[in-house]
Amino acid sequence: MDEYEIARRASKLPDKFATRVDRKTLEGLRAMDMGGEYGELTIELAATLAVAGTPVSAAEKDEMQALLDAMGMPTDPIQRLMVAEL
Repeated sequence: MDEYEIARRASKLPDKFATRVDRKTLEGLRAMDMGGEYGELTIELAATLAVAGTPVSAAEKDEMQALLDAMGMPTDPIQRLMVAEL
């Protein structure tokens, strides 16, 4: 996955999870997106969802894992996500 694909896919995350995170978190995610901080965006999103116990689909978990792997970022929060059929 090249940097353009990373940017394209990570930029979709804030809107995709807009109804599952609070407004302040969503604003922070959008700011990270605008700043090109895609690794931090993905880590923050995964950590927020994990702490809140918010369910994600297996495909959503895999997407965040793939993004972090492609950027060489830590994937610890991904392992704590609660996967459910959505």
